[in-house]
Amino acid sequence: MTVINMLSLGEEGIAVADEQSSNRIRRYNSTQKLHFLNDDKVVYGGSGPADLIKEIYDMSKQKLSEMDPDKKISLRNVYELVNSTISDYRNWLKENFLRSNFGFGIDDFITGTLIRASKPIDRQVMDAVNSCLRGFSENGSMQVLLGGIENSRFVIYEVNSEGSGTKISRPYATIGSGQDESDKILSSYISHLSRSKRDNLERVEGLAKVLEATNASSRLNIGVGGAPLIVYIGKDKVRIPEENLCILASEVVEGLTRDLLDRDLSYELLDKLIFNDCSFEEIEEEIKKGSKDWKKLDRILRGYKI
Repeated sequence: MTVINMLSLGEEGIAVADEQSSNRIRRYNSTQKLHFLNDDKVVYGGSGPADLIKEIYDMSKQKLSEMDPDKKISLRNVYELVNSTISDYRNWLKENFLRSNFGFGIDDFITGTLIRASKPIDRQVMDAVNSCLRGFSENGSMQVLLGGIENSRFVIYEVNSEGSGTKISRPYATIGSGQDESDKILSSYISHLSRSKRDNLERVEGLAKVLEATNASSRLNIGVGGAPLIVYIGKDKVRIPEENLCILASEVVEGLTRDLLDRDLSYELLDKLIFNDCSFEEIEEEIKKGSKDWKKLDRILRGYKI
């Protein structure tokens, strides 16, 4: 499972994802869940079967590459393309599943008639197909968040395998098994801001809240964990800090959450880590010097119960 969190700061945005995936017997901390579409202008992050999410991403990227290079492709265009790709791919899977197991296709099932023989499908067979397709849909259920600049604002779209995706009206969106815990933190943060401030969030504060939400999901939700991946999308640039910087940024926020780092110091360190390319070794030393109790924080970060 997973958690993908996106936050619009106004004219720029932040996306954070965990890296844990699993199958029936193993879990893996090696899955990159944020990717780029449309020449790095749109960030794509999905929740559900990792291989299926990557397949949809690869197919969408291929379709975009085949479009007229002179045509301006909007975030809305990318959303519609990903949405149709998910629908087409899932229908293709269902077609193959039905033909392999029942000897007829999706059109036969929808009409309830064996088209080639012009006769109704037996009711018991239809009931069996319905039951199988429900399981198929549940096992292949997925959601995708798309974030990018639209009309000079960072906008988030949600796409899902049920075909009911939409443009998100809130400044944030969260999906995955960690959604419930992340939503508590992000919704509380937004609701405590005045309406005027919700349209232009302070980027370091916003980053801190998204990381706080991701940390909380990692602590409490099954299948969420590993090193976070942070993506920042601005008006003119995209930043993806290297892995150690993302890990240390997550630890800074943990220190802030535990009241072992001051807010001002934490925000200064986050700014250096994510937006100014400082080395994680340098910032680690600043954490040690600035912590209210470094030994306690160090033990907490290593998993000790204090």
